[in-house]
Amino acid sequence: MRGWSELLLLGAVCTACWFRTPVGGLAHNAVAWLRDEEGRDLLSHFDTRLPTRMEETLRQALVVAEPDPQDLPEGWSPALHLAVQAHLGEDAAKAIAAMGMDQPEDALETWAIGAEQRGRAIRRAAAAGEPHPELFAAHRRFLPAEAAAKADEAVGEVLALSTALDLSWPVDPSWRVSSPFGWREHPTLKSRRFHEGVDLATPVGTRVQAAGDGSVERARADGVNGKYVKLAHGHGVTTAYCHGDAFHVSKGQRVRRGEVVMQSGNTGRSSGPHLHFGLRIDGHAVDPALLRSASGDWTAPSTPLRPVVAPQQPVQPEPAAAEAPEPAPDGAAASETGPATDPTPAEPIEAPQPTAGPATAEPIEAPEPAAEPTAPEFTEPPRAEPPPLAVPEISS
Repeated sequence: MRGWSELLLLGAVCTACWFRTPVGGLAHNAVAWLRDEEGRDLLSHFDTRLPTRMEETLRQALVVAEPDPQDLPEGWSPALHLAVQAHLGEDAAKAIAAMGMDQPEDALETWAIGAEQRGRAIRRAAAAGEPHPELFAAHRRFLPAEAAAKADEAVGEVLALSTALDLSWPVDPSWRVSSPFGWREHPTLKSRRFHEGVDLATPVGTRVQAAGDGSVERARADGVNGKYVKLAHGHGVTTAYCHGDAFHVSKGQRVRRGEVVMQSGNTGRSSGPHLHFGLRIDGHAVDPALLRSASGDWTAPSTPLRPVVAPQQPVQPEPAAAEAPEPAPDGAAASETGPATDPTPAEPIEAPQPTAGPATAEPIEAPEPAAEPTAPEFTEPPRAEPPPLAVPEISS
């Protein structure tokens, strides 16, 4: 009995180390590297939620009225102004706008730590050989710890929030959320798991749009996410689109907001057709439903599907059929692209039984050649006895 209890205790310790310690995180990342999959940030093994203050700021910014673009400094977007106002306060937003600086990053850092301390860090970064010492990411390590923390809040957090606020919903907002963000009973694993995104009940083939401008970090498939696409939008903001049916982008490609990146499907660990949409800020999972209320300007994608899937459209038959004087060999078919060169029909077609009058009907006239090349138009004749008439594929 003692041996079994010690074995169970050892298993519990190993499980805790695997899921809740940096050692387990390193092991996770090593396995992901061997499988050519994406690793996780080590801190995410302790907490996958966004810091409470940033999440509250995001919620607050979504209910604030957007400012008039004419009142904004040059180079500032409404989302950036909302992020500054909600995260740093109204007074800070006015003070930063009054600086008149073109680059928001420079203005935010200068407001947080002062021009003198920022200039000193830039000079140290230049002396260390940094190619672009004026960038915050390049000279941050030359700031004192306290100043770096203030700059992180003013620059990193605000720019990340503004990037998230600029995102849109990836599909028509009318699609139902079948599984929200948060704790749930996993539909396939049958255990309580934290759902780091939302599931949208979209049918297979629904076109999925990029939530914002960015680059494709991942466009691949695995056993859990199925076919999935991960986009990086800058400032630590990423979005993920999982369980797709077909890719429309490839790794490294630049995409614009609203561009079709994939078609939703039912691949990977899935209990039915749906789209899993995930949002992360600095590696922390954020409820994407916060963006749904800001997607009132959502428009249907105009990008054509790739690969093109043309559905078979039902075509009503002509009310009359041609009477064939002589039977033609089996398998012959009329031309799709222009008028027939032989007036004799290629295949005998039985005319419908008339209710009165002679058992003849007006012949089907072949389409006249158009002045300019256009897409062929197909009209399905009345069906004869087997073998059935094959309908050719129509390309769009």
